[in-house]
Amino acid sequence: MTHVLIVSLGNSPEPIVNCITSLRPDRVVFFCSQLSKDNINAVRRQVHLPAFQEDQDVVVLQQRLSAKQGEEVINELDQLDRVYIRACALIADLRQHHPGCTITVDYTGGTKTMTTGLAMAAIDDGSTLLSVTVSDRSNLMTPTSGYSVPVLVSTAAIQSRRLFEQELPLLLGRFDYEAARQAVRRILQIPSEDAPTKRQLQRLEDLLAALDAWDRFDHRRAIEVIERLGDRSLDQRLLFPLKRVIGSRCLLDQEAAQQRWPAMKGHGLEAVEDLLRNAERRAAQDRYDDAVGRLYRAMELTEQILLKKTAGIDTADVDSEKLPPQLQDGYRRKKAASGEHGSLKLGLMQSYDLLAELEHPVGLSWQAQRSRIQDCLKTRNHSLFAHGFSPISYGDWTHLLATLGPFLQEAIDVSIHRSRDAPPLQQLPSALIELSVKVQC
Repeated sequence: MTHVLIVSLGNSPEPIVNCITSLRPDRVVFFCSQLSKDNINAVRRQVHLPAFQEDQDVVVLQQRLSAKQGEEVINELDQLDRVYIRACALIADLRQHHPGCTITVDYTGGTKTMTTGLAMAAIDDGSTLLSVTVSDRSNLMTPTSGYSVPVLVSTAAIQSRRLFEQELPLLLGRFDYEAARQAVRRILQIPSEDAPTKRQLQRLEDLLAALDAWDRFDHRRAIEVIERLGDRSLDQRLLFPLKRVIGSRCLLDQEAAQQRWPAMKGHGLEAVEDLLRNAERRAAQDRYDDAVGRLYRAMELTEQILLKKTAGIDTADVDSEKLPPQLQDGYRRKKAASGEHGSLKLGLMQSYDLLAELEHPVGLSWQAQRSRIQDCLKTRNHSLFAHGFSPISYGDWTHLLATLGPFLQEAIDVSIHRSRDAPPLQQLPSALIELSVKVQC
């Protein structure tokens, strides 16, 4: 693997020579001013630089050396933002020309602005190693005269603070658990001797992996990760609600039921609540087509679960013998008229109509709102995810939510009232404090 060393060069070539001698990189790139550029030859006289090419391996920051120079000469040397941008561009260029290379930045020489900008670029890159050449390994502020060696500078605390204070609040606020997990992994890969922080980051990575799995409806994976953590502080916030979602799912999901996924009994419509909370998360990411798709599936899942719980009816294969006697003949005729050989399938509206015929409270509520809900669903039906090509806007989402949301919540409330001991499902965490994680400063 190619090792590239970037060194900031000041007035003294000696520490740079010692740095190169110690690290023995495959390539050295000098980051310097017009005045310090002359010291490159002094370095080359004392140490061999493999395949050195001045046009590629010397980055010179512009410097106004006299008032006679034209305005096109920008004094980059004293402008932190310009130094930083030049350094970022250099690191990016090296990665492009040396894929998979190791880059070390040594910021020993040069002006304060030069070294600050170069060090900032290295830290922000995340994969670049940072070093400073010193004569006393115990004191990074020791002047570099005489014998000196490069010492790696840990950036873990800096990266950790940025993670907790800047990155994670934004990512969690948008429920982007996978991006948050990747950010945590990036920090974990930085060498650090801070064991408590590392343990907390590892726990946080596992939690984010579980939340990402839950967000993708991979409930089995989510429950496996949470149970493996063995953290009792997560029971009420995550573990028990997820078990109730699985319990609700098992009412229809034969695989989950047969494999005995860890589950708890709840009011029965937790899987519907899970879809609603998921739809809210998609809307928070401005993904309104996805949000509406989940809202429609919540409508569908509600009638499927209620018919299963109320009469043992499978809407994909209606057994008329399970219906009250007064309804059986009518559904036998529907089966015959459908042309289906062996099964009668009910769509969303037909299923809610059956709930109404069974005098279920949710069915009666549907009966009173049928035309309004049916009209509202046209927006979804015209979308690309359904039968048309129209994109779903924020206004479309809020319109559907205003109509379908209260109806679904009424169905959930009825189920909660009947079960009496199952609380509503809360939204997944959107802040570190909800995960019992302390901000690292």
